[in-house]
Amino acid sequence: AFPNRLEHEIVLERFKSLWTWGEEHCAESDDMADAKKKDVDHLLTIALRSLESQKDGATVRAFVIGKTRAYFRAGALEHLEAERLKGLGNRATEIQRVVRGFVARSQYLRSRRAAIKAAAKMRQFVQRRKYLRARQASVVIQCWARCTRARSTLVRLRRHHSATSIQSTWRACVARVYLKRNRNAVVRLQAIARGSIQRPRFREAMKEKREEAKLENQLKTLQRKLEEAEQKRIEAEKRAAEKSTEVFVVKEEEKSAEEKKNEPSAPAPGDNTPSGPAVASGYSTPTLGQLTAQQQTLMDESGKMLEYLRKEVFKLRSQNAQLRTDFDLLKENNQRLMDANASAGASFAALNQHAKQLNKANSKLTGEVTHYKQHIQKMNLAHIEVKEELKMKQATYIGEVHSRLQYQKTMGKIVDRVQERCRDTKLVEEVLQMSDDCEEIYTTGPTGLNSPTTGVAGLDPNISQGSIVSRFTSFFS
Repeated sequence: AFPNRLEHEIVLERFKSLWTWGEEHCAESDDMADAKKKDVDHLLTIALRSLESQKDGATVRAFVIGKTRAYFRAGALEHLEAERLKGLGNRATEIQRVVRGFVARSQYLRSRRAAIKAAAKMRQFVQRRKYLRARQASVVIQCWARCTRARSTLVRLRRHHSATSIQSTWRACVARVYLKRNRNAVVRLQAIARGSIQRPRFREAMKEKREEAKLENQLKTLQRKLEEAEQKRIEAEKRAAEKSTEVFVVKEEEKSAEEKKNEPSAPAPGDNTPSGPAVASGYSTPTLGQLTAQQQTLMDESGKMLEYLRKEVFKLRSQNAQLRTDFDLLKENNQRLMDANASAGASFAALNQHAKQLNKANSKLTGEVTHYKQHIQKMNLAHIEVKEELKMKQATYIGEVHSRLQYQKTMGKIVDRVQERCRDTKLVEEVLQMSDDCEEIYTTGPTGLNSPTTGVAGLDPNISQGSIVSRFTSFFS
């Protein structure tokens, strides 16, 4: 009744591919033998449900579970083997479908990228050719426009050259006449101004000169009068001296004559008659004294007047010297002020020129700052755009990596299941070879581990090539 039997471990190992999704090893127990028994019972119940029959109202199953073995009725083991091969075929078909889909998608993506690149190159070539043609046409048009404008400008200049020459000559003549008129007017004004400035000074100088001449004339007159008075005094003294001498001589002669006559007789004691010299002296003294007093009075008055005039002249000369000193001081101060004014004017002109240069430099720097600000704004906008594009590409890349990770996990589970439950070594080797080919295609692809863009996503190229799941787990860790 039970021609075939297998141990529980062999049943679970050989027919584990017959488990339905989500029902693998669903029994829980502390005893391993009891757990394996329950797992075998549950697995065979699911797999041999189609071979169950009804007998006397009871369900007859195609197997019986022992403590360590499972016993199969006739045809049950063959049915299990057929279901096992059918399940393996379905799994292999699924693997092939997935692999073919992956290969076809990879080829499609490569072809799509190549087509996009070729279309972009073609569009670039067409647009560049159009741009070059348009630029050449615009250059020709600009050249023609410039030539036309230059010809019209040349004709206009030639047409107006004579008029310009006449106008320039007329303007030069008018400007010369205007300059001559203005220069004459300025010279006249300067002469009037200088005359108005110099006339008061000349009047003052003439007045001083007249005063000095008047004083000089008075001084000369007084000196002349003094000299005349002195000359008269000297002449009067000479005349008086001569008369007194003559009188004295006459008296002496008379006296001597009288003495000779009256020599025996002596004079009376009470006689008060003056002698000859006394008579002579009394005769000449009043006239000489009178002349000397008058001359002395005139000399004193002349000396006082001369002293007064000398004092006035000295005072006027002192005032003149003081005024000249003040004038020289004022002139020196005026010259200093003029020099200071000229220096201040030159400094002001230099400062004004420096201020203009600083204003020009400031305006230039302001323009450069504005230009740099605009450039920085453009760079910030470009940076924001690049950052957004990088975020989008990174999100796309992460999504693709997630999908590839999910696919690789599924592929790893499929390969593990095939290795565990498939007894066909050739099929297992083919599945492993296809899995390795898929892995190699992925690692050499644009988002694989060997791609230069893996540094953006943070993948480490030094990760060992052992397990795909471990590689993607290290990426998301």
